[in-house]
Amino acid sequence: MLTPPRWLFGCCSLLVVACGSGDGAPPAQPPAQRRQEGTPKPPPTLVHDFGTIRHGESRQHDFVLDVRAALGPGWYSPGTHVDCSCARTELWMRAKDGSERPVEVYSPNNAPKEGEVLVVRTTLDTIKREPVDTKVLESRVVVVLQHSEARDPNQRVPWQLQFRFQVDSPVRVRPVSIIDFGRVAPSQPAEQTLTLSSDLGGRTLTFRNARVDDERLQVALEPSEGFTLLRVRFAPRVGDGDSLRALVQVDTDLDPPYHVHLAATATLVPDLEVIPFAKISLRADLRQAQPTERASSQYVLVTDHDTSRVPGFVVAKILDDNGQDASRQFEVTLEPVADEPRSCRVHVRWTGASTTEFRGKLVLAKDPTNGPFLPIELVALHDTRP
Repeated sequence: MLTPPRWLFGCCSLLVVACGSGDGAPPAQPPAQRRQEGTPKPPPTLVHDFGTIRHGESRQHDFVLDVRAALGPGWYSPGTHVDCSCARTELWMRAKDGSERPVEVYSPNNAPKEGEVLVVRTTLDTIKREPVDTKVLESRVVVVLQHSEARDPNQRVPWQLQFRFQVDSPVRVRPVSIIDFGRVAPSQPAEQTLTLSSDLGGRTLTFRNARVDDERLQVALEPSEGFTLLRVRFAPRVGDGDSLRALVQVDTDLDPPYHVHLAATATLVPDLEVIPFAKISLRADLRQAQPTERASSQYVLVTDHDTSRVPGFVVAKILDDNGQDASRQFEVTLEPVADEPRSCRVHVRWTGASTTEFRGKLVLAKDPTNGPFLPIELVALHDTRP
């Protein structure tokens, strides 16, 4: 099984490409800092153009910041912000003789010394992007600078760095370049089919060796005339968690080697699902039955995704937190949902007589004796306000 790259599971995944659009709109920026009187103005923006990059390749550029010349001695960087998910930065100090030392701790002790400049090593890795052609994209790095004697973050100075690039993918992926299965229940495996073809103009490609980094995914390649079908099947298991974040890789016959990288995602839901969550809470004067009009918002939506079973639910039992029957204290109504035969709204109304709060559970079932059962937490708080 493949070892997934660390970037796939972070915010810098294939699923979110937070780069600028290149349409003149400024890229996203970190929260603006109020400048206090006497704080130096930000130095001019430095710009670099990476040009056109073939998808799957990376590029690196060193932005050289002469902090002492721009702001004076004693200024150091407590960190940087990058608005592109496919880029990362490292800070280095470079001496006049070209020797470098990494900035491993962002502290006043790492302010540039006499004769040193701050190097912002920016690496752009297109494999973290979808395999599609792009127009020119613009993104920014903000290098935050602060004087070693300053304690007020409003005295920080942002040094803007800007880079441009565009991506040329040798592969055309249709209809989408991300395999998103949506919401998937264990009883209902999902499958998607994509087509892979050359985007090189006159150069055909051979696709082979499809593989995944998650054993719940199955992939198959089916060559056809002019393209290759990629079939991906996802079969979750009970208790798998709440999401899928996986990687599908397909080799090509390009030289140098090129591998198609596709993100596979899904939201996992149980076969018996409660939306928004398995709890109903109400506030009422518990000394008497709750008026029907006051109970209109006390409901959840329940769904049975297993199509091998007959649709619908029944109320199996209502218990207090001591396990005693509390069915006389509530009225439960199961309301069908139009065009969704496997779902219903579960309405609950207080009908008891008490002066203390109630805590327990409502248990729905497909069969009241054999189940399966769906417990829903039930809370009634005493409130005498009109």
